[in-house]
Order: sequence, then structure tokens, then C-alpha cells
Amino acid sequence: MRSITHRGRKVVAGVAVVGLTTALGTVPVAAQDVALPGFTAAHSEAQRRVEKDFMAAIDPAQARELNTALSERPHLVGTEGDKITGDYAVDQLRKWGLHPDHLRFSVYGSVPKSIKVDMTAPTKKTLSTKEKPYPGQQHLDEAVVGYNAYSPAGDVTGQVVYANYGLPEDYKKLADLGVDVRGKIVLVRYGASFRGVKSEVAQEHGAKGVIIYSDPRDDGFTRGPVYPDGPWRPADSIQRGSVQYVFKYPGDPLTPGEPSTPGTHRIDPKDADNLPRVPTTPISYGEAEPLLRALGGAAVPTGWQGGLDFPYHVGPGPTEAHLGLDIDYRQIPVDNIVTEIKGRSHPEEKVVIGAHRDAWVYGSDDNTSGWTSALQIAYGLSRLVKTGWRPERTIVIAGWDGEEYGLLGSTEWVEQLAPELRRGAVAYFNMDGTAGKSFGAASVPALDDLIAGVTKDVPDPEHGTVYANWTAKGPGKPDRLGSGSDYTGFLQHLGIASADLGFSSPGGEYHSTIDDPRFVDRFLDPGFRYQSVAAKTTGLTALRLAQADVFQLNYSTYARETLTYLADAGKRGVDVTAATKAAQEWLRAAEKLESTRDSLLRDKQFTDSGHSGHEFSRLNKSLLAQERALTQDEGLPGRPWYRHQIYAPGTYTGYAVKVLPGVNEPLDGNDPATATKWLGYLTDSLHDAARAADH
Repeated sequence: MRSITHRGRKVVAGVAVVGLTTALGTVPVAAQDVALPGFTAAHSEAQRRVEKDFMAAIDPAQARELNTALSERPHLVGTEGDKITGDYAVDQLRKWGLHPDHLRFSVYGSVPKSIKVDMTAPTKKTLSTKEKPYPGQQHLDEAVVGYNAYSPAGDVTGQVVYANYGLPEDYKKLADLGVDVRGKIVLVRYGASFRGVKSEVAQEHGAKGVIIYSDPRDDGFTRGPVYPDGPWRPADSIQRGSVQYVFKYPGDPLTPGEPSTPGTHRIDPKDADNLPRVPTTPISYGEAEPLLRALGGAAVPTGWQGGLDFPYHVGPGPTEAHLGLDIDYRQIPVDNIVTEIKGRSHPEEKVVIGAHRDAWVYGSDDNTSGWTSALQIAYGLSRLVKTGWRPERTIVIAGWDGEEYGLLGSTEWVEQLAPELRRGAVAYFNMDGTAGKSFGAASVPALDDLIAGVTKDVPDPEHGTVYANWTAKGPGKPDRLGSGSDYTGFLQHLGIASADLGFSSPGGEYHSTIDDPRFVDRFLDPGFRYQSVAAKTTGLTALRLAQADVFQLNYSTYARETLTYLADAGKRGVDVTAATKAAQEWLRAAEKLESTRDSLLRDKQFTDSGHSGHEFSRLNKSLLAQERALTQDEGLPGRPWYRHQIYAPGTYTGYAVKVLPGVNEPLDGNDPATATKWLGYLTDSLHDAARAADH
């Protein structure tokens, strides 16, 4: 889908981790005599040794081997390829001395039987719904036909209307042109929003069907040479994807808020408001061309012209199309692979690393790369464990299944373990795409400083450090999290600090058959080097929380950013006085807590005393409680599953973040009463965060 410590106490300091350090693990020249944030001086020294040996175990040759084996065949959720690749990963983890568990859920899902798209007027043409083979591709017959998961089945014929990206403002422009899409089939291009939004907005406007295509202006020949000569999407390439309304709630459509396990009540599919009601299916731009070329009606508005070499028109007609979508709905198996390395002193506190292991086809980039990096983290930790080392807190490494259908595996796991995770989860780190040369991150503000510090300590083969890579094209600050990957349940349902870390390179392979190891090696991540750099980066980030004396979670940064959001909301006509006062109280309390933390960590007399452990535990509880405080049981307007009051996916973006969603989205819809009501819930959360910080 989409779009990433173990404290050095006496026991760790006494472990001699030897035989692993190589040039690959050399930490860039840094102020090695300065204690790591969150660590006492003595424990910092031990932590740096652990980190050096961990990085030395991470090898690009292993990344190539893992990625190639895992993406040898298509492995969509519920298929034989998914089972085979899962068994391979489990075998590797066991070979390394770890103890993975298969955790299975049974989820309501769609399975295509036959997908047909025809042009019926002004000429007749059957459009292809599958790509041609390329050399080296194995088991291509197992690749799923181009289709959209969770589309309803349907057999519809109608006039075609071109609706640009299919956003609400696009339909307004059509209305201004006198074009009514009721009873029509809308043709929209990928981009600008999550595909499920395109389906919902078409449904809202009365369309009878939706065809989504990849326009060459967005990721095809106008961007550069197409595959196999370059990385951009060729004319027959189809972007598959789910149209489940994950912006309503992700996971099993029939068990919202509850795990899809035996005994859980399942609602009737007609009552599941995250299931679309209009038949929707994707095609390539090569197959979209005759539909677009034959359209009449008005010329498209400014900004709607795509990359094909003729003027676009909106229709309706004379182009007509037929959709014959024979899609079965049934329970499908979703198998997570979860490995725990138990913590020594705080086993109930968990740092979770996750990457989805399913793919639309081969998925060498999306997301075999992220799963490869997660497995390399597991391998690096297994090497440390063999020396007698143990993390201070439990580290969990998860391969989520069914992400591409709607974050299925991670959501069900989060819902099943919600009480345990709310009590003890320290943070969640997601990796969804690590095959690329440019580093990117998105996180909650509390993790900004931790991520920046780690990237300065991880070597980069082309830039010196990952931080230098990051700042080569931007400010070196994480974006904020919306949805579209497996952090969603952790952050926005439970209030667990989360981040998504990875690497990317430009290309047009997304969710198509060309996303295979040869494509990755040629165009995205030559030598599979950056998948290993990603393993080091996310691995060290997790290690620093799992080992820390006191977490480097800086909620003063969070409070300051929230104050800017409130100021912007105030300009929209709502009274943010009470919320602003609460956020200022939170800022003062967070600054005091962080100042106390940093002073105590530097105080050798205190850290050598017998009282430091108790005080550090109190500080850690206050730090963890602040993210939890930002959730409310009432959720968001019309979206009770989404509980986080600061960040959520936008209702009409699906992936992109909406800040203060309970306030800003009602204001977008000219509903100040609802905005004011949720401003009250937000204010309650800010007061709760201030109380949590005032330890």
C-alpha cells in the first residue's frame, strides 16, 4: 500500500561482543566521548559497542539473497506464493536461532475470478488486464490480473466521462461544464489521492463504475525512458491496489475495532462502511488511450491534460465502456510472522519493528525490500544474542500479511493485543519500501530528534552518512504520518509513537509486474546496498529506545508543533483559546520533564546511586503516557476507529495527513458546530498530555 535499547546497564557492559566488527559497521567520526541522548555516560559507551557490532553484521550480499528469494514468485495475500515466501522467512529466522510465530487471522476479502474491460463505442475493443512477460520473470501465471481489491462485483455499461484525479473539486469543475456523471462510468487517473477516495467520490456523485489508469504524465514516458530501457512505467503496466476505505477504518471490514479471530462478532457486509459500493478497476495507459482519444464534449480544464499526445476531452461519449467484474468474497487467511527477543530488565516494554511481507505481484521494492531490511535487523540482533547479549526491553520484529488489501495483518494484531500494547509499547517503526537511494522519514514530532541523531551515526555509501543523504534534498526533518501503511493501527488507534523510515528512487513500477529483483537492481537500489543501510538505520533507532535509560522522546517538540496547528485553526473562525492554553501547559510540563531527564542522566553521582532506576522508570512512564493522551475514545467525526486527535489520514486524501482532523475536516465541510465539539475533545487530550508530562 503506502506511499520505517537496550540500555547499556551493568549486565550489557559486561558482555564481550566480539568477532562481528568490520569496516561495514564503522560509525562515522562523531563525538564518541559525548553520551548518547537518553543514556548515562557509562551505558552510552556500552551501547556504542553494541551498535557497532550490530551494524557489522548487516551485509548487502545477504539483502540480495533474501530479496531475490522472497520475490521469486508473486505472493499476494491468501495465495500459495504468500505461504511459500512466509515459510522461507520462518526457516531463515529459525536458522539464525530465533523463534518466530505464525499468527493467523481469517479476514473477509475479495478474490477476482474474471476481470473484463471493453470499449463498446464508438468502436469495439477488448482491453488487456494483464501485462506482457519480461526475461527472467518466473511464475508469472500466478500473478493476479489487474484489479482493485474490495471493489464490488458488477456488470455495467455506460458512457465514459473523464474526471481527472477524481477529487471532489474535479467533479465541481465537471458540474461547471454542465457534465453530470450520474449513470456514467468515470475514467480517472492515479495520483493526488488514495484510489479508494476516487471510488468513494464517484459513488457520492452517482457514477455506475470507475476505471482508474496510470497517466504517462504521472509516472510514464513523459518522466523519462520506460522499462526495460529506464525505470518509468511502460504502456501495458497496470497499477493494482485496494479501494477499501481505509480512511474510515482499516483491517477486516466485518470486525471494526475487534480482532478477526474465532468468536468475534462479524457485521453484515452491507453494514461495513469501509467497503466501496461502485465497481472499480484499473487499466494501463496504453489501454486507456482509445477511451480517451474517442471522447468528445468540452476540452479539459487547465491542469487536466495528461501525457498522451492528443487533446483530452471530458465527454460524456461517444466513448462507452463495459466492466465485467466477477469478484468473489470469502474468508482469506492472513499470516503474520512475529519474532520476539525478550527484554532482560523490562520485558513488558516493547519496541516493535514491522514491514509488510505480502505484495501485489513480485514486490521486490513494495515491500519485499522493507521485509528484507526487517529480516536483516533480526539477523543482526541474533548475532548479538549468540554472544550472551540481551536487550533491556523486548524487541518485536513483524512481517505483516495482507497490508496491500487494507493493512489487514497489522490492524488485526493491534486490535487483538490492544491492552498489552497500550500498557507497554514504547514505539513502532515501519519499513514500507527501502530499495532506493534517497532517505525519507515520517514520524510523530516526539521522534524527530532520535531519528536525526541515528541518521548522523549510520554510514551511507554515497553521502558519508544517512543524515547527509537526507539533507541533500531537503531539511532533514520527518514528515507527519497519515495512513497507507502498517503504522496506522499503532499510532492512530492506540496512541503509540510511530515512524516510517525508508529509501526510494524515482520509477513507475508501483504495484505492477515489473517490480521484480532485476528492476530493483538496475534502477532503484543497485547492489541492494540501501536495503542494508535501512536495516542499520531502523535497527539502531529501535536499539536506542530498547536500551535507553530514559527514552529520547521529546514531547516539547510535539507541543510546539501543536500550537502552530491551533493557531492555523484559529484563523478559520473557531475559538482555540482553551486548547491553546492547554497546549502551552503541556509545553511547559514537557520541557520541565525533559530538562529533569537530561540533568539526571548527566549526574554521575545520581546515576551511581541506588535510586536512579526507580526515577528513570517514572520518567519513562510519563513519556509514554503523552502519546496515549492524544487519543480519545470518541474517535473522530464519523470515524470512531481513528482516535488520535492530532494526526489522521484525510477523508479525501486517504494517505496524506490531516492535522487536528476533528476540527479541520468539519471546517472544510462548513460544519463549525462539529468542529467546536471536537475542539473540546482535543482540549481534553492536551490537558491529559500536560498531566502525563507533569510526573
